[in-house]
Amino acid sequence: MSYTMTFDASHKVGRGGHAQRFFRHIAREADQQAGFHFAQANKNIVPERTHNNRTLINDGAGDFRKLKSVDGKPPSNEFQTYLNSRLETVKRPLRKDAILVRGLILQLDPKWFDEFNPNWRTHGPNEEAVDYMGASFDWATKEFGQENVLGFSLHLDEYNPQLQVLITPVTPDGRLSQKDFFKGPGDLRRQHKDLREHMAAAGYDVEDRVTERSREHLSSSEFQAKADRLRDATADTEAEKATYETMLVSLTNRSKNLDQRQVSLSTRETELAAVRAQVQREREAAEEARRAATTVQAAAQRAREEAEQERDQLRATNERLQHVPPEFETWLDRRTSNGEPLRALYQADMARRRAARAEVQRLADGGPSQPRRSRPEASL
Repeated sequence: MSYTMTFDASHKVGRGGHAQRFFRHIAREADQQAGFHFAQANKNIVPERTHNNRTLINDGAGDFRKLKSVDGKPPSNEFQTYLNSRLETVKRPLRKDAILVRGLILQLDPKWFDEFNPNWRTHGPNEEAVDYMGASFDWATKEFGQENVLGFSLHLDEYNPQLQVLITPVTPDGRLSQKDFFKGPGDLRRQHKDLREHMAAAGYDVEDRVTERSREHLSSSEFQAKADRLRDATADTEAEKATYETMLVSLTNRSKNLDQRQVSLSTRETELAAVRAQVQREREAAEEARRAATTVQAAAQRAREEAEQERDQLRATNERLQHVPPEFETWLDRRTSNGEPLRALYQADMARRRAARAEVQRLADGGPSQPRRSRPEASL
């Protein structure tokens, strides 16, 4: 498997305050270690990992050393000091639009780190990564001249490790001319090709494909802006996805609640139907009881009427008995009927009448009725 090698030489630093801001961005860990903290516009920086960065400056004697604070100033100011020393060798006045520094970004393929140095964020680059990045830096010093390299910084606090190299384009004959070092798109392609060949010779399995950043020749700010847009678009997509997932969960829960309510309503409808049926049965039973009560009332009324008739008859019989002459008693004792004295027949008849009166009285009082005997005919 082969890997890409990024070469970005599009960052240009002109005259004015731009250089100071750029140097503070490059050497941010050195400034922070010295107690100087400057705001960084790059949103990809992870502040917790900035202390892992390593920045060195040209010592002017063919080597590179760590930055240091001089006269209480931020260490990043040393880049300006060395730049000034290089500009002093320029024999012509500087133009207003002169480019003082070109920033190079030399970056190994992020997939290479994923495969061979996955813990770089916590443990830093391993020996192989250092060797490959050192090989790319060696190419830069050879291509642009060791004296023209202000310094470099290995940034480990961003998405991917990258080597930032600062070039001041001073020619051997004392001219500040970036066009002598960066002659145009064709020469940039040549430089990128030379870099890949140099890395291949160092053992890095580099592929011929040109990375997007190298192909588009984006400046650091442009590339950062594009990366920010992609990151923001990804964040928006993830947020929208999360919103849709939340809505889906909400809709699923609402659907379950509706199903439960439907089951509850069905249960209540079943219960209500049972209650209606029970009420209907109770109404029918009440109607039956009402009809039975009406029948009982009618029967009671008839019983009262018959009892009243019986009373009337008894009263009439008693009145007749009160007017029986004294000779009647003697007559009862003397006369017989079918061989039996009439008195015995009379007493039996009176007993039956008394029983009939008692039955009528019970009916009038609402008591249980007894089988009714046929009323004997009056003897008199």
